[in-house]
Amino acid sequence: MAEQRDSALLLRSIPFSDSSLIIHVFTESHGRISLMARGARRAKSPLRPGLTPLQQLHIRWKEPRTGSMGTLIEVQRLANLLPEEKVLAGQELLATASRLFHEGDAHGYAELTLALEMLSERPEISGVCAATWKMLEASGWTGDLEHCWHCVKPVDLNQTMYWQQGHLLCDTCAPNQGMKLSSGLRKSVSGHLSESYTKLNPEYITTWQMMIKDTIKHHQMGG
Repeated sequence: MAEQRDSALLLRSIPFSDSSLIIHVFTESHGRISLMARGARRAKSPLRPGLTPLQQLHIRWKEPRTGSMGTLIEVQRLANLLPEEKVLAGQELLATASRLFHEGDAHGYAELTLALEMLSERPEISGVCAATWKMLEASGWTGDLEHCWHCVKPVDLNQTMYWQQGHLLCDTCAPNQGMKLSSGLRKSVSGHLSESYTKLNPEYITTWQMMIKDTIKHHQMGG
């Protein structure tokens, strides 16, 4: 069985038998994979200290002879990716990333790394919005805020647009229908995505949260 090495981010671990774990990780070069971490639940296991979420990891594993699950051999913790006070918000991003990037997907590592970086640089609530939006954008679930997602017509940031069933629409495609998005909101959101120091007022944050929830709901329903 060939050995592999890669940078990784731990998504989740699932108890398996009395002593082992099945782990799901995003890797930089191998995409999302699952591995058996034998004995990792034992107190003295050398694997146990390294299997920590929201850490930059380096892992070594053996590829499987059959099936799709390899065996974890070694894990090293390299760096914390979030301050302690943002760990719960980081867990929320892990759950979103797990939903967006599936087993065998080549993507996920770079997208989640960027999301965690965005969260670390911004206030927690707006940082979760910005980080989640970037992952949705990378997954193709959202687009930019300067084009109608239906007709693809560019729309100036000074113009009002509408949010309808997880889509950003111009006045032509959604005449006075859906949730109205002011030019101020779109400018502020665009600014916050590109620059961490751009502030958002509470009303804009609430609207952005509604947009994100609506997008996820719409895609889960197959829209």
